[in-house]
Amino acid sequence: MHAHPDDESIFTSHVIADRIAAGSEVMVFTLTRGERGKMKLAELKALEGNLVSMGAFRSSELLNALEALGTTENPVKHAFAGTRAYLDSGMRVTNRGKPAKKRNLDPMSLAAVSVSVIADDIEQVLKSFKPDAVITYNSRGGYGHPDHKRAYEATAMAIRHYSRSNKGKAPDFWVIAEPNERAGIKIGNEKTALVKRAALEAHASQVLVLKDTFALVAGQEIRYDAPERLRKTHPSNWLMMKPYLKSIWGLPLGIGAGFVGTMLHQSTTSDAVHFPVGLVVALSMVTSIALLLRLLRSSRGALYLMAFGFIAVVYSLAQKQPGNELWIPSNLVGTWWAYGSLGIVALTVLFPRLRRNTWNLNASGHR
Repeated sequence: MHAHPDDESIFTSHVIADRIAAGSEVMVFTLTRGERGKMKLAELKALEGNLVSMGAFRSSELLNALEALGTTENPVKHAFAGTRAYLDSGMRVTNRGKPAKKRNLDPMSLAAVSVSVIADDIEQVLKSFKPDAVITYNSRGGYGHPDHKRAYEATAMAIRHYSRSNKGKAPDFWVIAEPNERAGIKIGNEKTALVKRAALEAHASQVLVLKDTFALVAGQEIRYDAPERLRKTHPSNWLMMKPYLKSIWGLPLGIGAGFVGTMLHQSTTSDAVHFPVGLVVALSMVTSIALLLRLLRSSRGALYLMAFGFIAVVYSLAQKQPGNELWIPSNLVGTWWAYGSLGIVALTVLFPRLRRNTWNLNASGHR
């Protein structure tokens, strides 16, 4: 399972060539068409930014690479994740030099799509091809590309789902071991090195192809005959719970906002006007939290939990407490806090379309 065209040749061409030579059936499943790749060849720089043209060009390179990896008698099978045609997410480099997601992801970028959705596509391939082993990146996505991480997560989830529907039988799960990781096996020799070089030459737009080495970044050369290292692993239960646990923090956030806002809302200025500054601060806080959850999250799960926790607290504190205290009195300010805050949360949850990406594009002059 690979995220982009060229990954199959960079990371697993020794393995593919070895298995093809042994007479095994091999299938490469590619999740995107590499639409946001960066061209190494100056004459092809014009393709950058044109997602359709870039995807078509890199797809043709992939077909040539697969032809080099296979043989006439035993060609390498291939499929794209075409059900939803995911896009290459691209990546940015943080101030610490680490790869990270772009801040404004296209909704169809691989890194923006739910893991369970991608896993469903992969599971369909597992059911049709019935592999004995599956290979993809490690849990960190190799060098950290967000699409590689998503490929690992979706592959692990697909294998777990496949195992359940196949009476506990699942393919062996292998990941590509990084240089600082232990490896279970090493595959590669002079014969498969020739195949690897031919495959990488097909991806010349993305890879610097030299006499005895290749490079993704100038100055960091790798020999063709350097063996590929794999490590056997098992899908973690954490991956199944991760989507839920990533949203559950919205519940304590809502509870906290409800308590803090209730404590603040009756505060006024000490002058003759008695301006309800506490109410303004409390309502602004709730509005900011709800909007940020809606804008920054790709799903509404955390927002729903925040809303549930907030409504429960405000409703509870609006009732008389055991000592007859009333935290939200029935005066004008209390009414504005109780109903205004609930209305803000409900409006944010129910508003049909609220996308930060659209605002950013409009602000920069795009239509």
